[in-house]
Amino acid sequence: KGQSQKFSAMILIWTFGLLACSMANEYDYVSFQSDIGSYQSGRFYTKPPQCVNIPEDLRLCHNVGYNKMVLPNLLDHETMAEVKQQASSWVPLWNKNCHAGLQVFLCSLFAPVCLDRPIFPCRWLCESVRDACEPIMRYFGFYWPEMLKCDKFPQNDVCIAMTSPNATEPTKPQEKEKCFSCSTKL
Repeated sequence: KGQSQKFSAMILIWTFGLLACSMANEYDYVSFQSDIGSYQSGRFYTKPPQCVNIPEDLRLCHNVGYNKMVLPNLLDHETMAEVKQQASSWVPLWNKNCHAGLQVFLCSLFAPVCLDRPIFPCRWLCESVRDACEPIMRYFGFYWPEMLKCDKFPQNDVCIAMTSPNATEPTKPQEKEKCFSCSTKL
């Protein structure tokens, strides 16, 4: 009986180990590669990015103008649960209407549109949103987060620019635009 119980326990542990491995996060960090360029972190994943439907309960981005997003997103969130949890913390600020481009800016990062390569928001869009919304955030004791630091975003490359409804040109910053490719519509 003793050997049989040990054998059964080993089989149970082995089965549990296999089950745990199969339930592991579907994107595992493999290594650092600075030449990938797909994600700012320089990390790449064992599985390629996947296009998934933007769920209705992702309130911030559900009606953003497209139906599919890529996971992992541009903030390195690998699961929809993580995206929903992190994005939900921005809904109260979005409800304050501090900047017309806040939703476009945040959703370009939390729920990026499925394309051949990631397109980040323009630096000037980030700066404009930050300058308009950070005073409201500070009033409630929050500061602009490091993960959204505007100097991380492109100013001389293709990037997401906010467009107004029925507009033919992207909304531009008040000063003269410095980046021709930033004004390129997707």
